[in-house]
Amino acid sequence: MPAPTRRDRLRAETLDEIKAVSLRQLREVGAAQLSLRAVATALGMSPAGLYRYFDSRDALLTALITDAFDRLADAVEEARDADPGADVADRLLAALTAYRRWAVAHPQEFGLVYGTPVPGYTAPPDGPTSVATRRVGGAFTPLFAEAWQQGRLLPSGEAEAEPDPALARYAAELHPGMPPAAAAAVLGAWTRTHGLVILEAFGHLRWLRHDTAPLAERQIRLLLTEIGLRPAAGGPAGRSRPRGH
Repeated sequence: MPAPTRRDRLRAETLDEIKAVSLRQLREVGAAQLSLRAVATALGMSPAGLYRYFDSRDALLTALITDAFDRLADAVEEARDADPGADVADRLLAALTAYRRWAVAHPQEFGLVYGTPVPGYTAPPDGPTSVATRRVGGAFTPLFAEAWQQGRLLPSGEAEAEPDPALARYAAELHPGMPPAAAAAVLGAWTRTHGLVILEAFGHLRWLRHDTAPLAERQIRLLLTEIGLRPAAGGPAGRSRPRGH
């Protein structure tokens, strides 16, 4: 692959600067009020100049959403892989804890990808945002599959004679042959963790009036224990902290 030209490097630097300024605006006014004209003004660039990089607000939002998913996936993967030889329960704890920590440290970006949809914005079908969001899910899928292969996932409730087709598809995505009851346990643990993270990241646990990190991370441990995965005491959640936290 040929080395990037000076023009390519300058364009990449400008793109990074545009996105950095856009994120600052996002933190100040929210995604719904993101304005290409305001971004251009902050950059000392004409709106026409900015359109050479992003031809619409939606194109800029797509880039920001994709970057947010990718940075979240980076944080999860780094924590997950910090100790490849660790027990799967400890690697899952590290991954889920990194997910929570990134969300709390970057509430605007987390809100952009998991919060209220931006009015008027529609992500391109099967575009970069779809690829990036699948990467986040894919950071966890192999761990749950590994736990099931080890016979450690406790099924959720009684096996149904005719399981929900959506749940059956989800089970097949996690691992061929995984029963829907095991997939239901995974889905339950994931949705409850995600709900807890949303509450904390969006400030809905402030009424506790103290640092919510110990409480949140203990809840993640308990959720894993409920589905048959008991992390070691003082395991990866206490030892490994992704970069930028």
